[in-house]
Amino acid sequence: MSGRRVVMNDQQRIITTDRAGSIWAGITWCSLLLFIVAGIVGMMAQTMLPANLGYPQLHDSGVPAWLTWTVIGLDIVAFFIPPLVTTSCGRKAKRLGHPVRSAVQIAWTTFAVVTVISLLLVFFG
Repeated sequence: MSGRRVVMNDQQRIITTDRAGSIWAGITWCSLLLFIVAGIVGMMAQTMLPANLGYPQLHDSGVPAWLTWTVIGLDIVAFFIPPLVTTSCGRKAKRLGHPVRSAVQIAWTTFAVVTVISLLLVFFG
């Protein structure tokens, strides 16, 4: 049987451009779920990092400024990754004929809101 090649035509599936576009559109919407992971990472950074360094809470009077800025930086970076992934998936879906602008706008708006709230809490909290 070394010279025979068996092809199962009933098992082959052709994915059209339209189908691929709708798949990438779904992936774009599902990538918004990464904000859940980002929120968990942000909460862990705010609670566990100061606690492991011996401080009761992040906003206590004795917490050094570098620790506060490190936690805020981690929070912003954690919330910056989901919009990047969503934008990348959205571009692929748009290239395949399925624009998902609203998912990308939701992602960047969420990032902007979280960033503004984090910075406002540092400066005025």
